[in-house]
Amino acid sequence: MSSPKRTAPPHVALIIETSKVYGREILLGVSRYLTLHGPWSIFTHERGQNDPDPPWLARWNGDGIITRSHDLRLCRRARKRGIPVVSLRHLFEAAEFPSVFPDQQLIGERVAAHFISRGFRHFGYCGVAGQKEWERRRHAAFISKVEESGGTWDDYKPSYTANAEVNWEREQTAMIAWLIQLPKPVGIMTAHDSQGVQILDACRRASIPVPDEVAVVSVDNDPVLCELASPPLSSLDQNAQKLGFEAASLLDRMMRGEKIEASNYFFEPGDVVTRQSSDVFAVKDPNVSKAARFIRENACHNIDSMAIARAAGQSRRSLEKKFRACTGRTPMKEVHEIRLRRIKQLLTETDHILPVIAEESGFTYHEYMSRFFKKLTGLTPGEYRKRYGKQGGGGGANV
Repeated sequence: MSSPKRTAPPHVALIIETSKVYGREILLGVSRYLTLHGPWSIFTHERGQNDPDPPWLARWNGDGIITRSHDLRLCRRARKRGIPVVSLRHLFEAAEFPSVFPDQQLIGERVAAHFISRGFRHFGYCGVAGQKEWERRRHAAFISKVEESGGTWDDYKPSYTANAEVNWEREQTAMIAWLIQLPKPVGIMTAHDSQGVQILDACRRASIPVPDEVAVVSVDNDPVLCELASPPLSSLDQNAQKLGFEAASLLDRMMRGEKIEASNYFFEPGDVVTRQSSDVFAVKDPNVSKAARFIRENACHNIDSMAIARAAGQSRRSLEKKFRACTGRTPMKEVHEIRLRRIKQLLTETDHILPVIAEESGFTYHEYMSRFFKKLTGLTPGEYRKRYGKQGGGGGANV
């Protein structure tokens, strides 16, 4: 059955913070949806993450709302007036609206896998005060993956309480004490980028080498905060643009009369964007370390197992045996993993054509790259870009 035609653009309120990259990325995702399926008449304004709903929402008689508000009272009143609402907050106890959010279990698992693939056996988790349900799920998944790998772990307990202003100097003293007692090398996951910056600052104050003794990965991938950190901070991209696109698609369906159950719908996040804070192999064998460094710097060039062995000062057979014992895979398997991550990044973050992506990921011909990519992912590059790229829709939560 075809959707009813509109006589005028719907009026939509976007109650989403503009103060953080996460909210701005969601808004960009909404914008991309409107480029393809709009237009909408947008009601929005600059706001902080914890700002109350705008007073005009109490009397507003629009067509739909997408909200990240903590206080949903005005949205509840809007729903009683027949206005559909999509929430971008976790509503675990009793979902009052359709709520779309990144899958927190996958976030925890992917950060843990990032460290495990680099040979770490000791891990830390740096959370926030007053742990929310989203962080409990993320933390549990991270620890489960760590324990599955046979690793050990320790939690950092913030010295401040929930809703209290953080005293930076006091917190740094507590963080330094925690970092010093951890077994090294250790991979630490932090709840968000500003906390990752804080951990890296504590490492610098305590003269703890990063990433050789402490590697750090945060969540959100705010490019300003990640590059502001010293060294630059690795961070998982939650794919907020895609989240915004899917939220807009869901609201559009509701405004056209489709009934959507009030429930939590989880969306697949992105991957860890590797920067210097975690770009290391936590292995003691110097030949394996040399090989890993050479691979990291040259994987997207035309290298083979013999070139890697020469760089490590080992025979090919001897290096493969050592490398597999330390990391669980061969040197060329590591090359393939890095190339695969690079292809995924270029497919989702750029509009490069396939020959350019092939060249930038170490392939002479894009046909070879496409066969390689489909063998490892089950998708063609075009299918992957359509499903996971920030440029458009497809994939996502099952709503």
